[in-house]
Amino acid sequence: MTEKTKNPKEPKRWLDDAGNVKKLVRGFYWTCGLVILIDLIFSIGWHKHAAFSDESLIEGPETWPAFYGIYGFVACSVLVFIAKALRAYKGKPLLMRDEDYWEK
Repeated sequence: MTEKTKNPKEPKRWLDDAGNVKKLVRGFYWTCGLVILIDLIFSIGWHKHAAFSDESLIEGPETWPAFYGIYGFVACSVLVFIAKALRAYKGKPLLMRDEDYWEK
């Protein structure tokens, strides 16, 4: 929303200040870094699903540090690329409709 279209009577909110937004984003990054650090520390000597093992050696990619975070990021990225491909294929819209589709 630009300054011209804002309601002058509307009170200023805490996210209207760019400094507060920067603090919020910085806090988000610190929280993500802390979660990754904790995951790396606990993944070194302890497996998350070791309680379900039958006294056998657990092997596989699930034991790698930060496996689930990387797997989730890759899966989400693949979903975004698939959604973009479904939106338009070779310049022709597949699932995309005109803005006034429902008004026709």
